[in-house]
Amino acid sequence: MKRTDRDWERWGANSPYFGVLSAPQFRNSRLDGTAESEFFASGEAHVASLWAAIEKREGQAWRASSTVDVGCGVGRLALPMAGRCDSVLAVDVSESMLAEVQRNCVERGITNVRTARADDSLSAVPAGATLVHSYLVLQHVAPERGYKIIEAMAGRVAEDGYLAFQVYVACNTSPALRALVKLRYGFPPANWLRNLLKGRPLFEQAMQLHVYRLSKIFRSLREAGFCEAEVFLDTEDGGNFESTFILAKKAVRAAAITNRYA
Repeated sequence: MKRTDRDWERWGANSPYFGVLSAPQFRNSRLDGTAESEFFASGEAHVASLWAAIEKREGQAWRASSTVDVGCGVGRLALPMAGRCDSVLAVDVSESMLAEVQRNCVERGITNVRTARADDSLSAVPAGATLVHSYLVLQHVAPERGYKIIEAMAGRVAEDGYLAFQVYVACNTSPALRALVKLRYGFPPANWLRNLLKGRPLFEQAMQLHVYRLSKIFRSLREAGFCEAEVFLDTEDGGNFESTFILAKKAVRAAAITNRYA
């Protein structure tokens, strides 16, 4: 298991909600009914916005026959997707996160969500999904792995289906500060010192943050058959990173050929 995958299994086992949204109220020690309601309400808001963007493009109400949520965590997004889809496949590298998805589904009487363990090639994800989605995930994955995951996600989308995912594309901090932050990823004592200064558990693992190149992503999408994309811009981590959410539609092959040579 790659080290960051081990880190996410630790988040899943010890503080899964904080691993998904890193706000103090979502730590296990502070998670109560109010915080849990806030947590899942944020997921409903994201999914509602995503569906609104798709329905604006489609010009009508839209329901997915099959959806895949990559890096699903505890089901913050997979659960609200379940009411808008015939079936949802929630995938994650953490078995503990997947167990929490299943518990949340049982608690809410949701029966059309199933779970699977994720790897870089998404080998447990069948092709032909109406929607493949990932949010607040890829920035925690080193780009040399993340680009392969994006290619795998694109390859699982059916013709006329959608790929929707978010990445960080720039860091707004100084190069020196960024270098110090990266030092924590490979040198644990630096991370322990930061935890001490921040009042966090001393040996809590670093939550890695990485930046991707849009040109490489767009080339990959084009080669995978995506001819239309919308880009939504935002910032994350208190403005330290530029965030981009991409909504891309896969071409119907015959139509793509016709349009190309018309």
